[in-house]
Amino acid sequence: MSMHDQKTFLRSIHPFEILSEDELNKTLQSLNIAYYKKDEILISPDLKSNFLYIVVKGEVGEYRNNELIKIYTNSNIFDADALIYNNTKDEFTVMEELICFELDKKVFLSLFDTNNIFKDFFIQDLANKIQSAKQKEYSSELSGFMIAKVYDTYIHEPCIVDANTPIMTALKKMDKTKNKCIIVKNGANYKYGIVTDSTIRKYVLFNNYDKFDSIGPIALHPIITIEYGDFLSNALLSMTKNSIKRLVVIKDEKVFGLLEQLDLLSYFANHTHLVSVQIRKAKSICELKTASQDFINIIKKLHAKGTKVEYIAQLISELNEKIYEKLYEMIMPKELSDKAALLVMGSEGRKEQMLKTDQDNALIIDDFEDEKDFEPYMIKFNKVLLDFGFPKCEGNIMVSNPYWRKKSKAFVAEINRWIEAPSGDDYMHFAIFFDSICVAGNKELLVKLKNIIFDKLKGKDVIMANFAKASLLFDTPIGMFSNLKTRNHKVDVKKGGIFPIVQGIRSLALENQILQTNTVERINELVKINILEKKFASELIESFDTLLNLRLKERLSEINSKKSDSPNMISVSNLNQLELDLLKDSFKIVNMFKKFISHHFQTDRVS
Repeated sequence: MSMHDQKTFLRSIHPFEILSEDELNKTLQSLNIAYYKKDEILISPDLKSNFLYIVVKGEVGEYRNNELIKIYTNSNIFDADALIYNNTKDEFTVMEELICFELDKKVFLSLFDTNNIFKDFFIQDLANKIQSAKQKEYSSELSGFMIAKVYDTYIHEPCIVDANTPIMTALKKMDKTKNKCIIVKNGANYKYGIVTDSTIRKYVLFNNYDKFDSIGPIALHPIITIEYGDFLSNALLSMTKNSIKRLVVIKDEKVFGLLEQLDLLSYFANHTHLVSVQIRKAKSICELKTASQDFINIIKKLHAKGTKVEYIAQLISELNEKIYEKLYEMIMPKELSDKAALLVMGSEGRKEQMLKTDQDNALIIDDFEDEKDFEPYMIKFNKVLLDFGFPKCEGNIMVSNPYWRKKSKAFVAEINRWIEAPSGDDYMHFAIFFDSICVAGNKELLVKLKNIIFDKLKGKDVIMANFAKASLLFDTPIGMFSNLKTRNHKVDVKKGGIFPIVQGIRSLALENQILQTNTVERINELVKINILEKKFASELIESFDTLLNLRLKERLSEINSKKSDSPNMISVSNLNQLELDLLKDSFKIVNMFKKFISHHFQTDRVS
């Protein structure tokens, strides 16, 4: 192998590609090629390691207490920990004749002094290691976004009120200006504060704060802001760091407007137009359809630029919600629109659906209304969505189906049956309903039903155990030696990883009365109440993102090649070594999570 070939080979292995040219040349100069016969021991507790091994051909087994725990093959590296910490509990033995590169320990460790990113990869925990590896895959097309400024994107006009303004008056102004929050000025000990929907719910609905009292005392402060001339990349970082969906834009020390996450990511996806603005300005169903057609291009561009799948899914979900809301407004007569709640359920309700798969929607009707009045409009609603490219649900979980379009009291009866005497698809129906959100109409109709669900399940340990047990239905496609279990060189990432995480977290959210529907948001809430440890939660989130990301990559590839396969099957042969490692690490975390769910809900005690 020539020096050029060696350099190409080394650059193909993460994290060596992040080394500078000088660092890479230094590494190449100290590489030795070596050959070892089968059964030779390379590292053990009694045999100290002097090299980092890089497999060119062959297999090496890692054994702990005489049990094989991992196999290293082409392009794998081992064992950095033995060099960093100067000891190991494991034994590394050649399983098939080995050809490898040996990198001298001193040279390897010297790279830590000159390259912190390289160092961090080897000493960080699994969650950060997965994240670091992902950054390598998707970082080539960010330059345009990195130099864009806040003023380059759409900034919403703010709803600003004085601190002495009554809450109801402020809410009416917010509704009139179609804002999602209220900026409060001249507070008792602050210049600016902010009030959101969740703030109102907390103080007015749950703490009985008088809705005619001044809004000032309930405003959150200090507010998180960004300067009008700052970089959009800093806005994205701030939103990510603070887990918020909007920033207050400041110009000349005054509130200028609001930067919404949706518009930020829309700009990231497409610099020429903002789809959300098109949806809002649509005056006909035809114009609305045109606005919805560009979603696939947004997804492709965001994915190519390395955006986390979580953000892509949230963006597309919010755009879809705007489509639903606008279409509902266009089709439903005004006298009926507030007498019902339009729901999206399942993956749409969790904000985890990106490509249009099928429709999962429902309508809760006020008990004092006639169900028949809504029928023609909901049949039309589903037909229009079908025309927009939203496929018909094979299970007929749509508002055109009377089962999913009925009065609130009828849904209460259905919830009671789902919980007390489930049969057939009832567990599935209950699960997708619990994941529902209201996108148009009277949101309180759904809130009341979810509170009924929480009340019904208090102390119902057996029911919860049965519900959680569904997360253990499918085997994780990874063997005891970290080898992937494939069928025709493919793995089902939904059954193997995505569904167990979604269902397990859904079960924990149900048990702990968490209203959030998004899986990642639920995980973060579970950390806050000490159900999940922070480190493990981070690993779970990164694993979930990896599985969703690989599935999206496969789906986009099929769309480009106009092939049609199972939407959840990943072709292992299409993955590079880094992606394979990420997939294996993610499945390991899934297995750990399954053990946690089994223990937490004591699923072995139910049949």
